[in-house]
Amino acid sequence: MTTKTSPRPQEDDAVRETQEWFDSRRFADITRLYSARQVVEQRGSIANDHTVAREAAAAFHDRLRELFDRRESITTFGPYSPGQAVTMKRQGIEGIYLGGWATSAKGSDTEDPGPDLAGYPLSQVPAEAATLVRALLTADRNQGYLRSRMSEQERARTTPVDFRPFIIADADTGHGGDPHVRNLIRRFVEAGVPGYHIEDQRPGTKKCGHQGGKVLVAQDEQIKRLNAARFQLDVMNVGGIIVARTDAEAATLLDGRGDERDQPFILGATNVAIPAYKICILAMMRCLNQAGVEEINGHLLYSISEAEYAEAEAWLVQSGVMALLQEKAAAFKSGAASSAEAVLDALSDRLVTAWESEAGLETYGDAVAEMMEFRTGEGERFEMSVDEWRQFAGTASLQSAKARAREMGITVIWNPEPAKTPEGFYQIRGGIPYAIAKSLASAPFADILWMETKTANIADARQFAEAIHAVYPDQMMAYNLSPSFNWDTTGMSDEEMRRFPGELAKLGFVFNFITYGGHQIDGVAAEEFAGALKQDGMLALARLQRKIRLTESPYRTPQTLVGGPRLDGALAASSGRTATTKAMGKDSTQHQHLVQTEVPKKVLEGWLARWAEHNGLPSDLRVHLRPHRAGSELLELWIDRGAEKLANVVFGTIHDRKERMILSVRDQNTFDEALRQKRLITLFHLFLVHRYKADSAHYVSPTEDNRYQTAKMKDHGIFKEVSSEIGDIIVAEVDTERVAELLEPDMKALSKLIEKTDD
Repeated sequence: MTTKTSPRPQEDDAVRETQEWFDSRRFADITRLYSARQVVEQRGSIANDHTVAREAAAAFHDRLRELFDRRESITTFGPYSPGQAVTMKRQGIEGIYLGGWATSAKGSDTEDPGPDLAGYPLSQVPAEAATLVRALLTADRNQGYLRSRMSEQERARTTPVDFRPFIIADADTGHGGDPHVRNLIRRFVEAGVPGYHIEDQRPGTKKCGHQGGKVLVAQDEQIKRLNAARFQLDVMNVGGIIVARTDAEAATLLDGRGDERDQPFILGATNVAIPAYKICILAMMRCLNQAGVEEINGHLLYSISEAEYAEAEAWLVQSGVMALLQEKAAAFKSGAASSAEAVLDALSDRLVTAWESEAGLETYGDAVAEMMEFRTGEGERFEMSVDEWRQFAGTASLQSAKARAREMGITVIWNPEPAKTPEGFYQIRGGIPYAIAKSLASAPFADILWMETKTANIADARQFAEAIHAVYPDQMMAYNLSPSFNWDTTGMSDEEMRRFPGELAKLGFVFNFITYGGHQIDGVAAEEFAGALKQDGMLALARLQRKIRLTESPYRTPQTLVGGPRLDGALAASSGRTATTKAMGKDSTQHQHLVQTEVPKKVLEGWLARWAEHNGLPSDLRVHLRPHRAGSELLELWIDRGAEKLANVVFGTIHDRKERMILSVRDQNTFDEALRQKRLITLFHLFLVHRYKADSAHYVSPTEDNRYQTAKMKDHGIFKEVSSEIGDIIVAEVDTERVAELLEPDMKALSKLIEKTDD
């Protein structure tokens, strides 16, 4: 007799705590297909707290919910290196995307670089993610060490960077069945990753979302993947963020028709007298082979009877495909055709068009609707209109749809089996309605929904979002701002592209990402620098360093960037401060980069302090000099007090053919009315002339403000000649002797300029 043992008290406590976790607000809209006890049974008795992933997941999810409530979003991209990930965080991009495309393109120590066909091992993206997480955690430690060495005032002026690994990574199709999904999620959690997207493509035939030939799995299989991922997260006590991606918008094939939610979109033949699609394709390949294109031999994979081949070949003749086949085969044998693949592609396109047309390929719902329209035209009336039928059939199972059609006395010939591909896949009608149906089915099992699209289109995004929110009003969504799209062919203006992420946010898309943006950044930057190095030698590197100094990038001090001071601190601690082998200090070449090689902003800050004192204004003005927009060749000099910009000059610098430096002023503004008529912009211009050793200044627009400013600069002696007779440009020649006088260390001349009463 077997005695049934009761659960241990500790186990009951763990089950209760886990159930409370299930019932918490965090999972208010999540459905699980398992119990709290099943989770606890998988944990064992030795605690293993995955702190990084657990805390990042909780904070990241809270932040996404906050953004959703405010209809704002994170716009990000996939970095190609750990350094890019750290830079993204430093630049204020809160979340990071890690995709399989760039991971596949990069390769690894065991895998060749290649396209995104999920051919890499299950471990590869988690391994890539681990390097990003490690870099972010190290950057956080380096930052903490440097801040510990700052004064209280320095810490107050220096906002710390949030380096928490808010990452959503590519879990692909899960790389297989239930154990593969759980293994993959385990690896991500152990790496410290809090978010993961799982798509509904079939393993083994998976394609990049912007390639053709995508095969979907039945919806129940996708839900099993999502549920398995959640189960693994619960076992590890991590509230990870699951993103359910569907490729149904552009997919054409389905690996099984057992799930009722897929059935409204399956295509079937309404003319079943035609030979099956598979047999016709294989017959075409056999005929090509027999006609001398021997490289085409895929028909040998199958065992087709001669009777079936004969029937299919008769159809090839009748449809006109056979005549084209013989023509293409003859061209191939004569060398006129480029390749066997080109011959096969041309024939396949012709065959598919002919077969689908003759087979009358359509969904069951459309087949019935066409019958209703015909019989209505004959005077017959039904209990529902054609539009009502289409709405019903769009979500009904095949069994329900057939039953309703029979009730109306309608029977149609419709069979999806003849349309199956040689691999056994069903043909489907992809599109946004199918993507909506699949996403609605996945919503209870996911935190975020993602519809992969073939191009960027706000109307499509709105259609998807409104359909989802009609059922699940609090559902968050994600959008792929793919570099596979040619954004200049989307029909959007520059301003519409600029606003696109914000418009998505208004619809509830909280995480919007450029999948392999870092891959292209890496390539373009390398191409530009390699070309510059060949053309200009070490001037190429000097120019790069100038840009680094201009943007105040931490790459200016590379040893500090990677943690040299912190590791010197560790060396001092472990050696009792006896070590004489510190990496930093005066012997580090990094000190070369601390030499001030340009006129620093603090020069202008010093002038402004005296200017503010003379005008009885607060002296807490901060000077900034940066690219006008990220990546722009134009620069902007501005001052602010806190977040508000008070005055600015937008400019560029160029050398003419005689190597004279020209300051090209594009715009200048004093936004604070209280600062006008006080020679503030004059000080700006003097600083720019000084910093860039300008010989002349060109004002590209002869506005009244520009005419006034240049005239006053001439009155003050900074300009000796001003002309507005050259097109639409005001040209001012710098008086170098007067500028030198104003720059004297005693600041007497500059003080007189500041204190002038006539302006």
